[in-house]
Amino acid sequence: MQLRSYLQIAFALLGLILALSWMPGPVSAGEPVTIRAGLPSEPEVALTFDDGPSPLYTPQILDLLDKYQAQATFFVLGCKVEKYPWLIKEMLRRGHEVGNHSFSHPHLPQTGQAARERELETTRLDLDLLGCPCQHKLVRPPYSAFDERLVSYAAHTGRQLVLGNIDSGDWRGLDARAIEQNVLTRVRNGAIIYFHDSDEKDLKDRTPTVEALKTILPVLKYRGYRLVTVDEVLTKNSH
Repeated sequence: MQLRSYLQIAFALLGLILALSWMPGPVSAGEPVTIRAGLPSEPEVALTFDDGPSPLYTPQILDLLDKYQAQATFFVLGCKVEKYPWLIKEMLRRGHEVGNHSFSHPHLPQTGQAARERELETTRLDLDLLGCPCQHKLVRPPYSAFDERLVSYAAHTGRQLVLGNIDSGDWRGLDARAIEQNVLTRVRNGAIIYFHDSDEKDLKDRTPTVEALKTILPVLKYRGYRLVTVDEVLTKNSH
């Protein structure tokens, strides 16, 4: 695959640069590296979707977001970016944001440093080649699991780790009603909400997520929330 060849060459060069220039160290002062929520004073919510894209569920979610004039952030897996690049382009065309969720969904704290760098940098290169904007280099570690080395690496490479403060629970196989309850009874200003438009093996049924969004989106709009990207949340936090 031509894309893969470019990635291999680029990653080899990047690996050399990182080996020569990066050493672990303390996180510098300034903007926080790990983001869990937006400002409690702002009536806005960031919807995030992990483990995609999926050719079955992601287009349905994109259509729902369009219907309710909502923006979202998709934390994608590099292995799927290479498989479904047109879905990344469609996300961007519709004004959504795309972040890095690793290449193959490992538990990064249990992964060696070289391997975790490959996971993040290969996906970054995949996204760069598709023209993803890089105002903020957003990373959501799989399982939201991280350690001090990952925090240090994020700081030294200009990234921010994005977690969240409301879990829809869709990854547990809940039905649509339970997902709705998890979100709508807990949502508040500045919330960053976890959803999933796929899973690492493309096996899970995300129909309940899609069905739940048909209720969640209009209710959030009715309550007066702006449905924004994580980048917008970070921009507000920095002012």
